[in-house]
Amino acid sequence: KGQVSLYKKSFSICHFPMEVRREASPLLSLLAALSYGGASMAMVFINKAIIMQYSYSMTVLTVQQLATAVLIHMGRVVGLMKAKALNMDTARKLVWVSLFYNANVAFALASLKGVNIPMYIAIKRLTPLAVLVVGFFAGKKRPSRVVSISVILIAAGVIIAALGDFSFDVFGYSMALTSVFFQTMYLVLVEKSGAEDGLSSVEIMFYNSFLSLPFLLFLIIATREF
Repeated sequence: KGQVSLYKKSFSICHFPMEVRREASPLLSLLAALSYGGASMAMVFINKAIIMQYSYSMTVLTVQQLATAVLIHMGRVVGLMKAKALNMDTARKLVWVSLFYNANVAFALASLKGVNIPMYIAIKRLTPLAVLVVGFFAGKKRPSRVVSISVILIAAGVIIAALGDFSFDVFGYSMALTSVFFQTMYLVLVEKSGAEDGLSSVEIMFYNSFLSLPFLLFLIIATREF
């Protein structure tokens, strides 16, 4: 949801109602930003370490999604998290959104087998460019020239870095670029459908995790990872 809000501000592509919240103090805002940055970086390094030792990425993703769903459910039950109970009508609306979300995560995990962490982070920075291009062809309002130039410069930097990557891996790069594609489609689908309107970020995470489990269980059995 944080990514969607970022693209909303930058590209005027998404129009989610902002959650009503009290104004946070500058110190609390700084701590939140540092915590988010630390968790984001740690997630990449930990997943890379796991995939290097345990190459069954679909099984890793399945366990992660199961743990997420269970933790959020338990947090709601004991009152640590504010989230509504499971609603099947809402779940049906989110099926396709969840599919694209989990495809993005699955291909991102698979790419870590062959792509080093700096290049993985760089390739994922291509998502704003993809959103920008899709928004242009979808007839959305054009972003400012400054935003367009910034996004293009980031993409150019990724290409230059890739050309100088001595550990270039075709499989890893293909998986990472496919992940960018699915992340872009996820953002566009969310904007088009409005499926996530009225849901908190915790509730969205719960539905994405819950809905992914049958599909992921089928995949780990079909691919013999099980």
